[in-house]
Amino acid sequence: MDSLRVFVVRHLELAIVLVLVAATGFTVLVVVNKVAFLNCFYVPVLVAAYFLGKKRGVLTGAVAVLLVALYAAIDPRIFRGSLIELPFVNIVLWGAFLIITAYVVGSLYDLKEGAMSDLRQAYEGIVEILAKFIDAVDKYTKEHSVRVSDLAARIAQGMGLPGADVDNVRVAGLLHDVGKIEISVDVLRKAADLSADEWAHVRTHTTKASTVLKPVGGLLKEVIPLIVTHHECFDGSGYHNLESDDIPIGARILAVADAYDSMISDRPYRAGRPPWEAVAEIQKHSGTQFDPHVVKVFSTIVQRDVQYA
Repeated sequence: MDSLRVFVVRHLELAIVLVLVAATGFTVLVVVNKVAFLNCFYVPVLVAAYFLGKKRGVLTGAVAVLLVALYAAIDPRIFRGSLIELPFVNIVLWGAFLIITAYVVGSLYDLKEGAMSDLRQAYEGIVEILAKFIDAVDKYTKEHSVRVSDLAARIAQGMGLPGADVDNVRVAGLLHDVGKIEISVDVLRKAADLSADEWAHVRTHTTKASTVLKPVGGLLKEVIPLIVTHHECFDGSGYHNLESDDIPIGARILAVADAYDSMISDRPYRAGRPPWEAVAEIQKHSGTQFDPHVVKVFSTIVQRDVQYA
């Protein structure tokens, strides 16, 4: 499903162009009442304006008008019928209304996107403040959430995920440890090995995250599942023994970013590993603990960072 969404978003513009060309050809070669059929061009133009904005919507409308005008210029009789006295005027009016419609619908889209952008900035600011509060619980994990968020977002971009999914991964990275607010600080900071009961207590932080974030409602509805499942393993041996198909791609990305940053960071009971060693460890567990595709993209990103560091 994720790959299908990526494919549709990436090829929407090409699909619209193909529809315009096909509709023009069908109108010219098959349809009898050609002027009446021109109204069908509103569909791809409205789709472009609604999903891609004013600029691309108007451009799509202009392309439709140019295609029809080209056919009309090649053969003026194409759009002339017994019931149409002024075919040229009809086509001009049709083209004008088509472009105006695209402009209006696209403007509404742009206004909506502007409002959403303002809301998103406020939302992300609050999330970043909360992330800093989470990291403050343990001085040894300072800025851990920010680093995980940044790396996870870059992996998501490298995998070609849509912008909305990249944003969800970024926010999930910032909040992935929010459940630890309800975990004993003494247990989190314990240097010695955890007992079975203490380890079971720590493992509850993923489900506690859902309880902490649930009151936020719709804003985080796409983020919470990523946080709850980010400790699941690709082979089904994680916290809740989920199969790989049941683990969101964002959670699989988060698992790699979280593991990497944890390994290279100092802890009270050990020093952080060198980046190359951490990368090798993650590659070692590709296909078992981690999604192989995620590991491949992650390795490229981190190795490039190390090379230019």
